[in-house]
Amino acid sequence: MKLRQYSKFKLWKDFTFESAHLLTKVPEGHQCARLHGHSYKVRIHCKGALDPARDWVVDYGDIAKAVKPVIERLDHQFINPILGMESTAENLAWWIAKEVRPHLVEYLYAVEVFETPTTSVIFEI
Repeated sequence: MKLRQYSKFKLWKDFTFESAHLLTKVPEGHQCARLHGHSYKVRIHCKGALDPARDWVVDYGDIAKAVKPVIERLDHQFINPILGMESTAENLAWWIAKEVRPHLVEYLYAVEVFETPTTSVIFEI
């Protein structure tokens, strides 16, 4: 089926880490102004055309290789000084994208950060 060769595919791979942070730009008394932690989930979204030599867009192992050092920098750390900016989920998604994109430049189109199982933010490249 020739159509498959020219189709765009979207795929994602999830990663998790534990980190602490606090927000400094919230009103006095806001719960996020206190040091607290999250079990973060990061979803790396990729897209592209099917590589006919492999019948896939990108190897999930290549995604993992690109993301692993970034996750290791964040895991079980206080992330405010690592990010060098307000440690919102929005900024974290942007920062992760900045770190990962050079390794997945052909494929990366978004980074999604979950602070909880029911809340996430998506940064689209």
